[in-house]
Amino acid sequence: MKLFKLILVLTIFTLIACQQLGTEIQQTGELPLSISLQPAFENGFNVTQVRVTITKDDFTSSLYLTINDSTNTASGTFSELQPGIYTIYVEVYEDDLLIAAGSGSGEVISGESATVEIVIKLFPDLQQRVLFIGNSITYYNGGVDLHTMNLANSIDSTLAIECASVTGGGWTLEQHFNSPATIQTIQEGNWDLVILQEMTSRPVNDPELFYEYATLLDSVITEAGAQTAFFFSWPFESVFDEMIEQQSAAYNYIGNELDAPVIPVARAWQFSLQQDPDLVLFMADGNHPNIHGTYLACCTFFAFLWDETPVGAIYVNDPTITENEMLFLQTIAWETYEVYGI
Repeated sequence: MKLFKLILVLTIFTLIACQQLGTEIQQTGELPLSISLQPAFENGFNVTQVRVTITKDDFTSSLYLTINDSTNTASGTFSELQPGIYTIYVEVYEDDLLIAAGSGSGEVISGESATVEIVIKLFPDLQQRVLFIGNSITYYNGGVDLHTMNLANSIDSTLAIECASVTGGGWTLEQHFNSPATIQTIQEGNWDLVILQEMTSRPVNDPELFYEYATLLDSVITEAGAQTAFFFSWPFESVFDEMIEQQSAAYNYIGNELDAPVIPVARAWQFSLQQDPDLVLFMADGNHPNIHGTYLACCTFFAFLWDETPVGAIYVNDPTITENEMLFLQTIAWETYEVYGI
């Protein structure tokens, strides 16, 4: 998952049109747009088209901006607009491939100008290699790496996703950092994304150690040319409501410090338990996931990593999961993305 910002600068002003309706002069305005494409080029993309669509009430208009290669900008102007608030959708293409998109709004007001900043989400490359680093939370029921890969490729085979994992029973990120096998796998795997899962209790009981070794592993990951992300896993069943907020504080802190996405699988579990407490996600030990818990985790990873809904997917990690349960868990994962997605 890669993110960059394209700044959409709107110089908005209203002009008096020459058109007259009866004795009333109708005011219309122009909406000049300018977008810096430098972040896209810095990420190795060749932007060939930028399409902006604006809407207000029943009005819709689209415009392909002119790309200036010497300044790495795209610009254009919407004309004869009625005053008011317009929703603005931006799509960035490399040839026919949509590589980024975002939305925002701007208001046309007589005699005034404004600047709008829109965060454009850069879609992942078609080839995506993801490494999960963790413990039994990651490898139970065949592994979230295997099932996330299978789910993704079943939904869109063009993604060609490859996932793998390095795990150890009860392992912490400290143990992984001190493991030559883990370090070698990071360095030699040509990964796009490396997802770190800490031992369940450490972000609560010893957050400083969590931060220390997350930071050290992030350095290894970055040097290998990959991006770090975090698997915010669920708390213990017996202290779920109390522990999830403590975990959240720790994961969000280190995610902000390292500029690394946090994938809140724990929040998906929370939503599921709130909406259907009879659907069990835990094993009897109150810690590890059962098949439903693993499937919910994989659906959540899919939503957050590829910005697509898993709702309607036919892949399931275990045939004993019913169609209703499968649809419910897919929907919960997408709802989690809609609430917590970047």
